[in-house]
Amino acid sequence: MGKKPVTGLRLYLEGKRSNCLAIHLQHLSSLPKTFQLADERGGNISDFSSDRRYYEKVKWKSFSHICTAPVESEDDLSIVTGAQFEVGESGLKKVLFLRLQFSRVIGTTTLRRSEWDGSPALNQKSGIMSTLISTRFSSAQKQPPPQPVVNINSAVYPGGPPVAAQTPKLLKFVDTTEMTRGPQDAPGYWAVSGAKLNVDKGKISLRVKYSLLPLVLPDDDVSIEM
Repeated sequence: MGKKPVTGLRLYLEGKRSNCLAIHLQHLSSLPKTFQLADERGGNISDFSSDRRYYEKVKWKSFSHICTAPVESEDDLSIVTGAQFEVGESGLKKVLFLRLQFSRVIGTTTLRRSEWDGSPALNQKSGIMSTLISTRFSSAQKQPPPQPVVNINSAVYPGGPPVAAQTPKLLKFVDTTEMTRGPQDAPGYWAVSGAKLNVDKGKISLRVKYSLLPLVLPDDDVSIEM
């Protein structure tokens, strides 16, 4: 399938007993031709954090703590194209780590801006502010040509994963709300550029960092360094 920018993340409970914690991704099914992605140099999987200040206790048999350190790339032009969980040992503790795969955006000198989201309310507020800012300054900016319709939901289950007949017991420990933002959110083409696990009153949740990809117009001069 190749590299595609991730636009949404969701925690989910899998398995016959819904007792396995998983992470589901939503990514763009199509990209503007001006966007190109390449693997980061020197590896593209984020490393474990050894800072124990970020280790938070949770009630889980497979691991006793989760690492809440932000997972970001050192390259400001990188965005997330994959994610997974891994359990590592720290002394007698088994710690759950979020690991992200990053790819570099080729053909741009900077991502326009980045924002952290942590709840649907924040998503909505941010979307409103982006719309106001975009509307206010649109008259002074060069208007881009019409873009083809972009399929923002490439998930296996576009309407969400199947729900168990009975509410999983561990659901009280996991926030399965999907964090998502994409080209449908003004001013367009947001992508995930970082994320972190969070623990609030014993419940595991996600915080997601989004970056706004710059839209390169056909007559713009673009310098690409190989």
